[in-house]
Amino acid sequence: MNDNEIKAKLQHSAEEGFKALFNEYWSYCYTIVFNVLRGCGSQSDIEDCTSDVLCDTAMNYNSMHEGSLKAYIGTSAKRRAIDVKRSISSHTSKNIPLEDDISSSLPSADNVEADTENAELSEILLARISSLGEPDASIIIHKFFYEHNSSETAKILGMNPITVRSRLRRALKKLKTLLADLDIEM
Repeated sequence: MNDNEIKAKLQHSAEEGFKALFNEYWSYCYTIVFNVLRGCGSQSDIEDCTSDVLCDTAMNYNSMHEGSLKAYIGTSAKRRAIDVKRSISSHTSKNIPLEDDISSSLPSADNVEADTENAELSEILLARISSLGEPDASIIIHKFFYEHNSSETAKILGMNPITVRSRLRRALKKLKTLLADLDIEM
């Protein structure tokens, strides 16, 4: 079923439109939400978030909108999942494993070496970022780990967004020189 058929069904009958939307985009939306919430949310958090995205789309999507329904759902799913992740992270300091996905998160013998190397590189990277001092370290963390834009970071750190952008640019140059001795291809 294509986007135009789903849009027509949403206009004609909300129930039929939602069923068509659900059947066509549940897996797509679930995958996006799962990738964002993996490691911090439960299975029910992921399913609830996915359902919320599809319900909001069915109720609020403008059928006259010229853009792709798939792109709209993808963007909505990512944004909603990030909001849920922030909410979960602010309420608990522990990660909650996915009940049904525990076996797939166990490392295989093939990946142990790569995982260890990645963990070591992450430790080195975080140490080098910390060595930049404040507020540069916090700006980099907010930008690349929490995916905050300069306005969000500025609000959190009590700075001007323009200052955040210029400090980020300078901090990345410093970080590049600090990481030059590691011989890592980026």
